[in-house]
Amino acid sequence: MSKPLPCTERLIDLPLSKLHVMEAGAGPLLIMLPATISEVDDYVSLVRFMGQWFHVVFFELPGHGLSTPFPEKFSSFKVAELVEQLVDALGYDRFNLMGFSFGGILAMRAFFRLFQRIDRLILNAPCLGHRSLTLAPRRKKLVLRINHFLDRPTLHRLFCSLAHNRATLPVLVKFLGTVGRLERTLPLKEKLSRVRPTTLAVLNAQVEEILTTEFEVKPLKFDTRCYFNMSVHDPLLQFEVTYAILQAHFSNITTQRLTYPFHQPPQPFTFDELNRDFWETVDGFIR
Repeated sequence: MSKPLPCTERLIDLPLSKLHVMEAGAGPLLIMLPATISEVDDYVSLVRFMGQWFHVVFFELPGHGLSTPFPEKFSSFKVAELVEQLVDALGYDRFNLMGFSFGGILAMRAFFRLFQRIDRLILNAPCLGHRSLTLAPRRKKLVLRINHFLDRPTLHRLFCSLAHNRATLPVLVKFLGTVGRLERTLPLKEKLSRVRPTTLAVLNAQVEEILTTEFEVKPLKFDTRCYFNMSVHDPLLQFEVTYAILQAHFSNITTQRLTYPFHQPPQPFTFDELNRDFWETVDGFIR
């Protein structure tokens, strides 16, 4: 069994944000795009695992962790522009792209902007727009209305005060889980206890995109190699709908159907678990 690679962290000044990045490995560049409310600590094992094939660069989204917010409102289009700035700053012409959950929307936006420079697209349980959600149409509308109402700086500050209060935090977690049908494996208490107003503003924008995004289908399919893995029992996203969306855009898809009862594991997979369960599949796709 190979040993975990060392990870390094640094800040990179870009026109749109000062990014907090974590890197590992050598070889072709792999930009790793995160899910909502993600920080570097959540991705150490995955960065080390993929670093066995690539020079992996993971970054905290603007407004999260140590990354500074966008000067304007957060959007997946801005993230696509940011990815281009990051790749150029790192000195690469070509690269590979990976996204998990909401990172699926981000990866697709970046792919459409930069597809001529991308060798592989890797999507792990990707959210690819509102059609893939398991939420009923009526609940989608409800969540969208609540999200619009909460998208105010004063409410962001109030939300943070409630989230940072031990007495009110459990009530907040229960409310979010009920309204948004969030799975219980999500570490909401841990995340919300240190959430900031800037992160909440980004989260509002992300929820808006999750509930409204639908990617335009081009006349010709892309022949870029696309690797797609997702659980057929994902409680938040529909496997077949997600797969159909990808089939509308890509002609070369390698698919791995998983059977996990969750969208996001209760704890991040360890380096050893990733090697045990995914080494053969990823190595075959990469080669």
